Amino acid sequence: MCEPRPSLSSATIATPIVPPASGQRASSRRRKLWDLAHKFHCPVIGTCLHVDELREIARKSGVRQHAHASDFDIHVRCVAAAEQRGPLSQATHKALERKHARMIKRFARAKDSEQVAVLWEQARAEGEIPGAFWALMTHPHADAMLCVRAYEDVHMLSHQIGAGLGADLRALREARAQLDRAQRDAAERERRLNRSLGERETRIEHLEQTLEQRQGLERALERAEDELTALRDQDLIANLDEERRRAEQASARVATLEAQLERERAHRDALAERLTQREHRVRQLEQRLAHLERQHGCGDCAAEGDPAPDLDGRCILCVGGLSSMASRYRTLVTRCNGELIRHDGGLEDNRQRLESLLAKADAVICPADNCSHDAYQRTKRFCKRMAKPCVLLERSSVDAFARAIADLVEVQPATARPAA
Repeated sequence: MCEPRPSLSSATIATPIVPPASGQRASSRRRKLWDLAHKFHCPVIGTCLHVDELREIARKSGVRQHAHASDFDIHVRCVAAAEQRGPLSQATHKALERKHARMIKRFARAKDSEQVAVLWEQARAEGEIPGAFWALMTHPHADAMLCVRAYEDVHMLSHQIGAGLGADLRALREARAQLDRAQRDAAERERRLNRSLGERETRIEHLEQTLEQRQGLERALERAEDELTALRDQDLIANLDEERRRAEQASARVATLEAQLERERAHRDALAERLTQREHRVRQLEQRLAHLERQHGCGDCAAEGDPAPDLDGRCILCVGGLSSMASRYRTLVTRCNGELIRHDGGLEDNRQRLESLLAKADAVICPADNCSHDAYQRTKRFCKRMAKPCVLLERSSVDAFARAIADLVEVQPATARPAA
């Protein structure tokens, strides 16, 4: 049992009421917790209430508790407060009344100490010690001897429970150890089973894939056999006729290509003939130019016996014309006291160069038969806008170029005009 601590409550101190002795008349009023002898407080509170219930009772009663107060500290605090009537002892008494109301009602039928003792023995046999102990200790007909006997029964029962609890704890530890081993064994068996199951599922999946592949091969083999049978059933003569028809079409195509080749060869020969004729014409023009140069010194720049036209050092731009005649054009301009610059008319020279040459030149000669449409139009517009002398030729011959030089000597800066 525990040693009671001094109570700090300021409530009115009530003298504990000891249960009446045998043969004395008992009061009809049930005893309160603080009416019991103090030595009964410890077993009553410890047996009839759980420590968690005691903590809640103390909290609701306003008792300050240390954060780390042990179960024993709470028990001693409640036992000490039970000596006198106060907030904590009253709350403890009410909690006991509520918790064990059924057993209190059961003991209320007893009219004397003997009937209370019978009910106590029945409750002990049924294992309902806490409620019966509280109902007996507060019963108005329970005498002092019965209360002491019940106290002794509970006291000895606590020793038996303590001894049994130690054995139970040892058995519990052994059971837990066995349970841990069993759980580890079960986990190991589960891992092995899962591994085996995974391997089996992998094998099943592999077998299913193999079976599916084999079935696919069998289906493909069946289709191939069907196709082979169909090919064997086809009419070989019909195939031969088809091949002959294709051969005839190929022969006709070859004949067509040969005829086309002959036409291309004839066209090539015609182009070669035209090239020969053009080269002959160029040689004739060169010879005529040489003759004119020997005869007049500057082509047809002036009538026979007249002096050569004088360009007075002007810069003449030739836009287009034959590239093979470029040297002849330059000779004519040089002999007429001029300087020749040339743009090929957009065949290779770019547009930006034409703009710069047009700005540089004092006069322009543009043979239209060897000049791009864009270069021709841009030259014409530029000369008209800038009032620059410009002769537009229909042909690129040396004679036409010589006559254009003569025209430029006579013409004043004005718009472009055509020349022969």
